[in-house]
Amino acid sequence: MDTDEYEISIAHEIDVCQRVIRKTRESLRQRELRFGTACPPSGEQRENTEIPGQELRKWREDMEALPQWEQRLEEYNQALVTMRVSSARS
Repeated sequence: MDTDEYEISIAHEIDVCQRVIRKTRESLRQRELRFGTACPPSGEQRENTEIPGQELRKWREDMEALPQWEQRLEEYNQALVTMRVSSARS
């Protein structure tokens, strides 16, 4: 695979990460508006809530996944920069 193919592949992965991050942030924002809090209730608060269990589970999963996707995006961006710098030196 030559440099152009690698760049195209990494650019695709960056696009995927950006879409997932955007979708996850929007989902979290919608939950915040709907339930009036930025994070899912836990412990005793969870027992006194009207939020369905499946919704709570998905909310927690999104909160845990978002920083992982953001980290992945940063790594792909850095790889792309590194590849372009290396390519320019050749």
